Amino acid sequence: MLAAALHTSESTLFGRFKQATSMTPMQYLKRLRLGEAWHRMVILGESAAQAARTVGYRSASHFSRDYRAVYGAPPATDATRSRTHLRQMAPALTDSGGDQPTSP
Repeated sequence: MLAAALHTSESTLFGRFKQATSMTPMQYLKRLRLGEAWHRMVILGESAAQAARTVGYRSASHFSRDYRAVYGAPPATDATRSRTHLRQMAPALTDSGGDQPTSP
């Protein structure tokens, strides 16, 4: 057990974790999983169902409900919107105003 390895009680560890992250360990884990799912959908192009399974959700409806609560939109809608936004930002991120070397 982690608390025992740190020579503290579970309640103390829980309290310190919440103080440091403003979340319970379960809330933190859920955010971590949803963030990984977002990455898999937006960056890797996985479907919402595939990303949900990969990060450990057994129920697509549970995943969709949790995702919408955090990101404000259904997973597929948010992934499409996020990919579009990233594509629009890409030229601005790669344009350094002429600081790049030119080829001879």
